[in-house]
Amino acid sequence: MKASKTGKLAVVATIPVGVKPISVAVDVHDNVFVTNSGANTVSVIKSVTNTVSATLNVGFNPESVATDPQFGVYVANGGTHTVSAFDRFHALVATIDLGGGAPLSPDRLRLAVDHLMGRAYVANRSLGRVSIIKISSNPPLLFPDFFEVKDPLGVAVDPVSHRVFVTRPDHNKVSVIDATTTPPGVKNIPVGERPTGIAIDPQKRRVYVANSGFKTVSVIDMTTDGVTTIDVGASPTGLAVDAHGGVYVTHPDGLVRVIDPGSASVIDRIPVGSRPQGLAFEPHSNRVYVANLGNGTVSAIDLAGG
Repeated sequence: MKASKTGKLAVVATIPVGVKPISVAVDVHDNVFVTNSGANTVSVIKSVTNTVSATLNVGFNPESVATDPQFGVYVANGGTHTVSAFDRFHALVATIDLGGGAPLSPDRLRLAVDHLMGRAYVANRSLGRVSIIKISSNPPLLFPDFFEVKDPLGVAVDPVSHRVFVTRPDHNKVSVIDATTTPPGVKNIPVGERPTGIAIDPQKRRVYVANSGFKTVSVIDMTTDGVTTIDVGASPTGLAVDAHGGVYVTHPDGLVRVIDPGSASVIDRIPVGSRPQGLAFEPHSNRVYVANLGNGTVSAIDLAGG
């Protein structure tokens, strides 16, 4: 067991996956999905055993993964401008072409799911748009309409208001899209330098944004759109929120920093693997799973403490 610097939380398992794992998502069946961007696969980890139970073949350079409790698993493949759609039993049901042709280099696609709206939103950096997939149809279909957002990257959806939040690292802003209006309303909220990762706490009505160009996380109050800032250390990358509102931030120095939402400060620093990127909270095991890009592993952090 690897102890954290403060001794509060610990990594309880280090799970080998594929080459260059980058993104993590969980479903309601104790599964953890990890995109292996260097292997064109997704590893499926069973959280009850912390072992890989399946490997899914996807498109070239899978960069993001999201799940829906009813409709399945969705993987954005940056190297082919496609989304691989799997059903709840992990069978491939569609490969959705996002248009625009295959990029010359990985496109850094990101996606998020809104279950009640039956949609997946895909931030497409090279095309300057957020594409919309109807995941409630069988098979899933790409909407002809999309949201124009210049230089998007991270994307997250508030399940309460159905607003879509998109980070724009070249502009130091988060674009907020109200997908429920016609035409959709769009506003821009200034945040920190080079915002990348983004996560939402729907209960506390907060959006957390990792400002990778500096050392801060911006906190957007969804009731007022006001912004506050938390100092977390250099180059924050990915974000996840647990069931109690605790926030977990990956950094290229091999640490996950833990933010207490009450004090708005870092209360723990947990050593994980090399170059940690995406991460996700799995509620049944009460663990946070972290993709370590540099050494092809996933770290499982036990939130009950070491």
